[in-house]
Amino acid sequence: MDTELTVAVAQILTGAATLVVAFFLAGQLALQRKVLSRAHEDADRELTLTSLGLFLQYLQSRTTSDSLRQLYAKRHEGLDNLDASDLDGLSTHLRAGYLLTNTEWRLNRNRNLPGYYIKRFDGLMDSVGGRQYYVQSGRAIINQPNLIEFADDVYAKLEGNPVPETAGKAIGFVS
Repeated sequence: MDTELTVAVAQILTGAATLVVAFFLAGQLALQRKVLSRAHEDADRELTLTSLGLFLQYLQSRTTSDSLRQLYAKRHEGLDNLDASDLDGLSTHLRAGYLLTNTEWRLNRNRNLPGYYIKRFDGLMDSVGGRQYYVQSGRAIINQPNLIEFADDVYAKLEGNPVPETAGKAIGFVS
């Protein structure tokens, strides 16, 4: 065989081998994409279940602890009518609710369902003490503009007045 023919056959075989490797790698990329998509769905489900579990623990804490249940019932009296111990307990419980809600928002949980967050804020501000806490600290804790808008709307609906200009500024998080 002459050299030119040998070189031509070698180039064709090399090109064919390169195409086979390219197709194999393309197939591997497609499989990897499917695996990553499934892993993302699994992680999203796990985050949803964990989030739900945390919220259920938060809710159940009011029913499984007699002292917290009694303290929570006092929220209707307003924060000014609580002694220091009760104020600390109720504030801690409300803070946990705001932190949980803020974290879920930041993790992009149910952002396409504003009613989810509106109901949360309805529950947090369903009393005089809850709305007072929102003005004093809760608004600053959430510190996410769209989420603050939902909370402000709930506050205004329940209180009958807009949120005061000074809301949340006492702890320095809201500009």
